[in-house]
Amino acid sequence: MKNDKKVTLEDYRGIIKDGDISVHLTRDQKAMILKTYDYGLNELTEIDEMLLSAVIRQLKAAIDQ
Repeated sequence: MKNDKKVTLEDYRGIIKDGDISVHLTRDQKAMILKTYDYGLNELTEIDEMLLSAVIRQLKAAIDQ
């Protein structure tokens, strides 16, 4: 049976710790963040999406530590 409950930010707040995180971003990853901010997610190419996903994976790994 499928669970139709919408996942909210509140669902995640209880599983993370307070505090700062640090990640190292490549020049391309930094450029991708700026492009995404300036033009939005809908303007990303497939390669752009892969670069952005790599940034999100790095952030997730740092948060999960």
